[in-house]
Amino acid sequence: MEYILDYKNVERARKVYTDISFEHWYKDDLFSPQWWFLLISTLALIIIFWIFIEKKRERFLEIFSYGLLCSVFASVLDTAGVEFMLWGYPDKLVNMVPPLIPADVVVIPISAMFLYQFCKTRIKFVLGSVILAAVYSYILEPLFIKFSLFELNHWKHTYSFIGFILFFITIKELLKVILQRLK
Repeated sequence: MEYILDYKNVERARKVYTDISFEHWYKDDLFSPQWWFLLISTLALIIIFWIFIEKKRERFLEIFSYGLLCSVFASVLDTAGVEFMLWGYPDKLVNMVPPLIPADVVVIPISAMFLYQFCKTRIKFVLGSVILAAVYSYILEPLFIKFSLFELNHWKHTYSFIGFILFFITIKELLKVILQRLK
């Protein structure tokens, strides 16, 4: 079967995908036990964040900037991983991009902000990054797979482990450069 590869055909395919994806979310995900888990854990993490985050203005802004950078990069990388079919999310809280809003906008940034807040030396930060990467890759990812919230297609937990370590350290270094340029 030959396809005419023009933008109109891409748009038609995207429309079909959007319709099927929304119907799946509406009929299978919305108000399911997985949906409630994602909603409650998202709200709980936001509350925990607000209770324990350092609130001194200058330090808060620095920590929050780190979290925002983590959120942006996590969303972009997650979207790319889903688009390239490396992994996927059978059940979602919200049927839209980024693929898993609770992870990309809440879990990863909040845990990263706590890492940034509590691990002030380079060695502690690297060690904390390794521990957090291990928790994400070898504990949370398998649990999410077990409960049909995540699936690996052409990806391995070890890739995630290495990727998370590089992710946290690279974003910290990026923020350091930005903050130095602002001085």
